[in-house]
Amino acid sequence: MRTPIDFTLKTGWSFDTKRRLFTSESGETFSPFSDLPKGTRIVYKVPQLARASRTKLSAAERDLQRYMQVILPSGEKASKYRPAVDAWPAVEAAQMGPAVSLPKSPKP
Repeated sequence: MRTPIDFTLKTGWSFDTKRRLFTSESGETFSPFSDLPKGTRIVYKVPQLARASRTKLSAAERDLQRYMQVILPSGEKASKYRPAVDAWPAVEAAQMGPAVSLPKSPKP
């Protein structure tokens, strides 16, 4: 199982999944993919809210729009890339996602 890098966008920033760019309300843009290996995906944690207009959302929904993940290709260590993600101009904070594993089978 891969460990994602979870991050929160700064207020006023969004990510365009088609153009693969972060954009601020003031028009500043940032392309993160030069810092990441080929095959990396950046996804919203709540995709339905990502496509919604901010003006039609509640404050809580707008906050949820800011939560994202970097999903690296198999074999890549998330800990290696977390400092770079944390330094992006669009990112408020980045941290390692939870380690996912299957439960251990009980001993007979």
